[in-house]
Amino acid sequence: MAAKAKALVGMTYAIGGIMDDTHLAVSVPPKIAIARFVGEAKGNSSHFINQIVKPNFEFYWQDEYSMLSFGGKNLPALARYIQNQKSHHAGGNLIAAMEKI
Repeated sequence: MAAKAKALVGMTYAIGGIMDDTHLAVSVPPKIAIARFVGEAKGNSSHFINQIVKPNFEFYWQDEYSMLSFGGKNLPALARYIQNQKSHHAGGNLIAAMEKI
C-alpha cells in the first residue's frame, strides 16, 4: 500500500492492522479523488497478495472504507495508534473515531 501511495504521489506515515482491519495514515494529493486513491491502494494490495504472496488465495477488500481528516499536530499520536493496532484490539482500548464500530 505504501508503494502505491508513493506512485500516486502520496505520503505514507503509518500502516497497521489486524486480520480484518487495516489503517493507513497518508497524505493524498489534492489532484486525486480520495475514492480513486483508496480504490487503487486496495486493488494494488489485493493483486500483490493474490498473485505474489499467496496465489489463488482469493483475498479481497470489503467495498466500504472510512476516511478521517487530521492535522499535522495530531500525526504522531495517530501514527502510534495505527502502529499499535494489534494491542489496541487485543486490549479492547479502541478509539471509537478511529474504528468502524
